[in-house]
Amino acid sequence: MPLKTQLRAKHGQVFRLGQVVNLLQMSSAELTEHLAAQAQENPVLVLRQRRAASMSATDVLEMTAVEQANSLYDHVFQELAGLIGQGGLMEKVITALVAELEPSGWLGRPVDAIAESLDLSVMLVETALQVVQKRIDPPGLFARNLQECLRLQLEERETMTADMDVVLAHLSELESGGTAALVRATGLSGDAVQDCLVLLRQLDPKPGTAFVSDPTLTREPDVRVSLSDDRLEIEYLAAWQGDVEIIDLPRSGRASEATEALAQARSLQHALKARASAQKQVVGQIVERQGAYFRFGDQALVPMTLSEIAQETGFHLSTVSRVLNGLLIEGPNGIVLARTLFSGTASVRGTQSKPQVQARIRALLAEEDSKKPLSDRRLTAILQSEGIAISRRVVSNYRQDIGIHPAAKRRQRA
Repeated sequence: MPLKTQLRAKHGQVFRLGQVVNLLQMSSAELTEHLAAQAQENPVLVLRQRRAASMSATDVLEMTAVEQANSLYDHVFQELAGLIGQGGLMEKVITALVAELEPSGWLGRPVDAIAESLDLSVMLVETALQVVQKRIDPPGLFARNLQECLRLQLEERETMTADMDVVLAHLSELESGGTAALVRATGLSGDAVQDCLVLLRQLDPKPGTAFVSDPTLTREPDVRVSLSDDRLEIEYLAAWQGDVEIIDLPRSGRASEATEALAQARSLQHALKARASAQKQVVGQIVERQGAYFRFGDQALVPMTLSEIAQETGFHLSTVSRVLNGLLIEGPNGIVLARTLFSGTASVRGTQSKPQVQARIRALLAEEDSKKPLSDRRLTAILQSEGIAISRRVVSNYRQDIGIHPAAKRRQRA
């Protein structure tokens, strides 16, 4: 093959690969807009119009507003694009950290659990996390707990002091005993503690909630999972490759511009097929692993990571992440972002996911004696007796996440 022909073929392969990667990064709404623009520019490309459901002007405006807003995951991927683009271990670790990010903006799993799932050292993951925490904006994202979230914001403002360090270390005393207990625990003066609390109240304890992360009420899902005769059936609602047609021009008399337009249209069609194929393989694995969730709800959600799906499908970790970008799945329990189906274990030694443990905590507290409510320590003992390896601190965090007050406040309400 002549060198000129080889170079032309190589260029075509690179262009097609770029098309595939570009389309994988798009949400359904972004893909719709992209295809419409391509159909306007390319004379041989015809976009078949989909029959849209009837919507009021309000619905359209709300949908536009949501689609234009960044989700938390979109935001962090854009912020960390430079680090992820380095490839290698850095890309692997950061993508895994993003996968563990919860809507609050905190990490959902301990660093040692993430390191174990990646088969990497804790020190390496810890180092990567520190880099991410310093690089990301707003500060406080990727924190492991409330204290770290607040500390990161204080350091960004350059208002971290020795007194504040002591207050953060004993912040849990504030919830159980109020300001007086915090003063006793820290050994600081009442005025010093009050000054620190005034500053802390200016911070955002859950910076992730500032982002739009749940557009489920304003657009159609991409995938529908239904239960039929105890079998889960998957319907792909956004398979765009069937909606793109190409006007095939006769070879004789083609101008160079027409030939180029035809090549680009075929490349786009090929990229759409690759996108659909990747989506089907990734979603298929998700549904297979989370079959119990689609049958029984959150309490049946099992631990699952992006790395596991990547290994099963043979795709790169970043490809799996791109497929999940803004992907909505409708199941018997409602519409959810596909990313929310990824949950690590509640502890390094545990096998239960966070939603499973939270559901069990909610059930135990629903049956408690209102005159003798269960303390976090007692809850921990019960869970451990049931084979759930978890610490009291994690139980306390999970209880707070599901909106249940401490035992002392529940007793007061009885």
